[in-house]
Amino acid sequence: MRLDLNDLQLTDTHCHDFAIGRENRSFAKCVSMTGDPHPDEDDESTLTYMNLMRYMRRYYKMPEGTPDAEVIAYRNQQYRKDPKAYVKRLRDNSKIQYYCVDIGAPVEGKLHTAEEEAFYRDVIPEGSVREIVRIEPIMRELFKQKLSFQEFTDQFLVQLRQMIAEHNAIGVKSVIGYHTGLAIEPVSEKCAEAGYDKYVTGTGEEQDEKSLRDYMIPLSLDICKELDLPMQFHTGFGSAPMCNLKKMNPIGMYDLLNDERYKGKISIVLLHAGYPYVKETGILVNNYSNVYSDFSSMLYTASTATFSAIFDMLAMAPTNKIMYASDTGGYPETTWFAAKYFKEQLARALEKYMCDEIISYEKAMEIAENICWKTACRVYKKLS
Repeated sequence: MRLDLNDLQLTDTHCHDFAIGRENRSFAKCVSMTGDPHPDEDDESTLTYMNLMRYMRRYYKMPEGTPDAEVIAYRNQQYRKDPKAYVKRLRDNSKIQYYCVDIGAPVEGKLHTAEEEAFYRDVIPEGSVREIVRIEPIMRELFKQKLSFQEFTDQFLVQLRQMIAEHNAIGVKSVIGYHTGLAIEPVSEKCAEAGYDKYVTGTGEEQDEKSLRDYMIPLSLDICKELDLPMQFHTGFGSAPMCNLKKMNPIGMYDLLNDERYKGKISIVLLHAGYPYVKETGILVNNYSNVYSDFSSMLYTASTATFSAIFDMLAMAPTNKIMYASDTGGYPETTWFAAKYFKEQLARALEKYMCDEIISYEKAMEIAENICWKTACRVYKKLS
């Protein structure tokens, strides 16, 4: 029996905004995660880009052989003529109900301006955006002030609470993996203060920065515990050269996941299914009652891995502890494509389990609904 999930609603539990003025001159850059300069042909040669073009041709009702340049030209004309109407059509086609936007991107570099944020809010249907606060931008701005360590931590907690309140945030996020890795260790206040003093004066080494950043994670989790919010962690691959994949395996979070202050008490979401460490992530989701994961990032950068990643995750992870997410941003088509392609691949995977008589059609639909939106409502309690 075929499983059609096309009309199933989605909650994108981790994505980014987009602004037409920020688009790269090459549309193919929308599938690239790396910060390493490279020719456009590299992006155009990826199977993910070819797959995106295939979906766009079909959506625009163009012949299969239509050249990429013609597809992109039509896309640009439609988007620029009426951005709001264009984005609405994409949203209606993908059935995305909520966009949970990380307001702290990128990891390094210029944040979106007020005008760019206004553009996004204008083109996304009212009431469908929810926000997630990232802790690193708060820290980055405080570092510039060269405060005492006590003033730094006091101000961090004040500003984190303020941002959560101002944005009515549904969760908190950290990208500590990008900076010092996911092997987050217990750190004393004295050790963190020594690391802070060296880091802000530019005299520290990597271990000093690590001691400081590791110390800030429990402070953030305490806020999450106080406000009953989940906390997301970037895991797995990311933008090179800043992302050191050797430090991105979520298995490194052993100490943090076993911290009795938070174990079983705060929902922790391991973003991107830890890709390529999907099996390890699935084991963690299985072993810890408060650990969840999503499928994201790979959907617009390694889309053809989606089918196998679903199998790797479901080999261990409970089906009610996995969520949909895209990690897309910058271009509305990537958010739309990730949603459409994910539902297609999820249906294929569940059909396989049905064929093997592991699950019934009814159970497959129940699993799909949990992954696509129901689990998100349970984990992100302020979502709706």
